[in-house]
Amino acid sequence: MPILKPISGHTSCSGVFRYLTKDGRALASDYINLDVPERDGDAPFDWARIMDDTRHRHGNDRAWGGKPARTYKHYVLSPDPEDGIDLDGLRSLAVSWAQEHFGDYEVAIVYHDDNASRIPHAHVVVNNTNLATGNRLQDPDPKALKHSLQAMAKGRGLHDLDTDLPGLDSRRDRFRRPPTLQAVYRRRAEAAIEAEGGYSWVADIRRRVGIARAIARNEAEFRSVLSSIGIEVADGSPRAGMQDWVYSMAEHPTRRITGEKLGVSYGREAISRKFESRPFGRLGDASERRIAEIARTAFELGDLEELRRLSEAVDYVGRNRIRSVSQLEASGAPGEVSAFVKSSGILPDRSSTRVVPEPDKEDPGRTRSGSDKNIPCRNPNRSQRREKER
Repeated sequence: MPILKPISGHTSCSGVFRYLTKDGRALASDYINLDVPERDGDAPFDWARIMDDTRHRHGNDRAWGGKPARTYKHYVLSPDPEDGIDLDGLRSLAVSWAQEHFGDYEVAIVYHDDNASRIPHAHVVVNNTNLATGNRLQDPDPKALKHSLQAMAKGRGLHDLDTDLPGLDSRRDRFRRPPTLQAVYRRRAEAAIEAEGGYSWVADIRRRVGIARAIARNEAEFRSVLSSIGIEVADGSPRAGMQDWVYSMAEHPTRRITGEKLGVSYGREAISRKFESRPFGRLGDASERRIAEIARTAFELGDLEELRRLSEAVDYVGRNRIRSVSQLEASGAPGEVSAFVKSSGILPDRSSTRVVPEPDKEDPGRTRSGSDKNIPCRNPNRSQRREKER
């Protein structure tokens, strides 16, 4: 589910241009209705100057109705962390979406990955002047733009938001804005405490939630795993407009925080989608049981360092879809993660391949080799090829 955040600009585009291109952090850029000249050196293409000139020529940078002109729209398109979309996939999605809605406008799309999880996201800047008519951009319906983006995401095999999810009671709730767009969100105070070697209860909750999220298959299991490692889960108050979960420490109930304040991937919405996507990307049964066992033991012994190491290992394994020690070694995992995975036994040495029997076309409940559904059948086409080779 990509998230779309709209921002209105009322000044020159030079400010947003500097913000998006400073320190060389832009991964790539795409343009619509902007001719990019051949450039010498590494200086970025100054699309802001062209947008400002276009508005000025059409008189669209002057105040309107006693209010400052809306000079541009800035949309932040953040993909779902669970989709694992790469930069090329994001560029295709962002350009297609911008072309559909702003094909007659000057558009600059700049891509960053300057968030905690290094997940690429797109900044779409749309100038306020329609090149075909010269008219000002009328603020598009935010819901229509989001619906379109979800439809495009679904067409590319990504998660979409236009489905009924547990805990979302109305269409309006499905389009609420989360408190942060980052998959993992660490406040400055939390980072400062951990940098000094201190204990952050917020980080502790996040780690335990991350472990439960990785091994639970549904909400009941999720709550059960968290309960076994000292975290209680409560539903947010609908009267307060909260559809998120609230996590708290069983031994310190005042230490409580909503899921999305830990990062969008820890909220009720993202975790519910993860349950719906199972069994795709799920760890093996033995791995899930072993992780749960280590987490419970570490909690019972008060070994927070073990929980930290387990959380980091589970996070790395999940993000990189690693299912065996051999895959872990090939991925170039950090030394601490690799050592912990090998010593803890949370992954098998090699991935196992599951053989699925072919159903009998006349009786889908039977395999072609007989009535025993657990016995894989032989591929008849392969047998025919062998007969021909003889």
